[in-house]
Amino acid sequence: MVNMQICILSSFDDILLRDSGGSVRTYNLAYGLAKLGNEVHIIVPSSASKIERVDGVIVHSIKGFCPEQVLKFFSRLLGVSKATALFFYDPTFLLKAAPFLSKSDIIQMEGAVSAPLMILFASKILKKPTVVDCHDAFQSMRTSFSSAIRKMLEFFLEKTTYRFALSILTVSEHDKMFLRKYGIYRNDIIVIPNGVDTRVFSPLSDKLQIQKQENEKVFYQVIFVGNMEYLPNKEAAQYITSYIAPKILNKIKNVKFVMVGKASSELLVNSPHLIFTGVVKNVAELLSESDIAIAPLFRGSGTRLKILEYLASGLPVITTPIGAEGLDVENGVHLLIEDDMSKLIDKTVDLIKDDELRLRLGRAGRELVTRKYDWLNICKQLNEYYNFLIESNNKCENEVN
Repeated sequence: MVNMQICILSSFDDILLRDSGGSVRTYNLAYGLAKLGNEVHIIVPSSASKIERVDGVIVHSIKGFCPEQVLKFFSRLLGVSKATALFFYDPTFLLKAAPFLSKSDIIQMEGAVSAPLMILFASKILKKPTVVDCHDAFQSMRTSFSSAIRKMLEFFLEKTTYRFALSILTVSEHDKMFLRKYGIYRNDIIVIPNGVDTRVFSPLSDKLQIQKQENEKVFYQVIFVGNMEYLPNKEAAQYITSYIAPKILNKIKNVKFVMVGKASSELLVNSPHLIFTGVVKNVAELLSESDIAIAPLFRGSGTRLKILEYLASGLPVITTPIGAEGLDVENGVHLLIEDDMSKLIDKTVDLIKDDELRLRLGRAGRELVTRKYDWLNICKQLNEYYNFLIESNNKCENEVN
């Protein structure tokens, strides 16, 4: 196995903040590959050009030619949340990125919708092995809040990207089958699941757990984590604050709901039982202090990093089928899955009252993520696969020559 130079093209300009699911995945894959001895460069479109080195990964922020006001206009017109992502269609950005791409052994593109021009240039002109990391396969086709025009545009761009990619990474078998359903047959598709750092996200020791239970409890803490400006999380937060929390508090008074992440002002509720923390530096600490994790999600695609973080923290989790989608979990063994809100409330109340059930679910969930969803093991799998791709590509070039 040889060390590689890997270039990752990402639209996540918050990659170092890691305050979105996509940026968490990109950072952890890059960090893990670097830790295994590879030279990893991340290129992100940005309003200002700079270079940063973090945890062995070199992050290049590159600015294109298009003025900021023009970018913002087109981003509003197209409904693009990150205006700088449009730099991926800017020839100046491409030329600035070209020296890094040409030196790379393999090029990984985050986000299929942003990728067509870059992946065409990398695969056809530079003749480099190109991989698309598909965080959420054909997301626009699976979400009801996308307009018909946006669905068609994103579907076309995504299929174009897959056409020129040597390989596609998906986060689950479910997403892999979804790609096949929409006609993606030519590419090699491999499942590289989302993961969690099980050393950072970890439960209290059994001794501390027992002490916690034996002490007189003032409040049971139910936690929800997510960017609540993102529609699926926003809807989940609205369910919790307007329906789930009031119903549970009618049955059990000593419960508080801790809502962690960005939240719009319309969500904020002035109540001692509902606490909005905003973005916090140490989510793991808040999770370890909690008793139950909740995720009433009804939209979205890919797999939910928050569920893995909950499980790694040894928390009993209650969620919906969408929340657990794509994860190798068993209802009633690793977590509780319920799509009926009345039953979800009843099961949450049962969890609050049943210390033994909370401990059993927490331990089973922790064991699962340690065995199957630890980032270090996932990165070893990806490293082996990239070595295989490079070896195969070199063999094909030698045969042609």
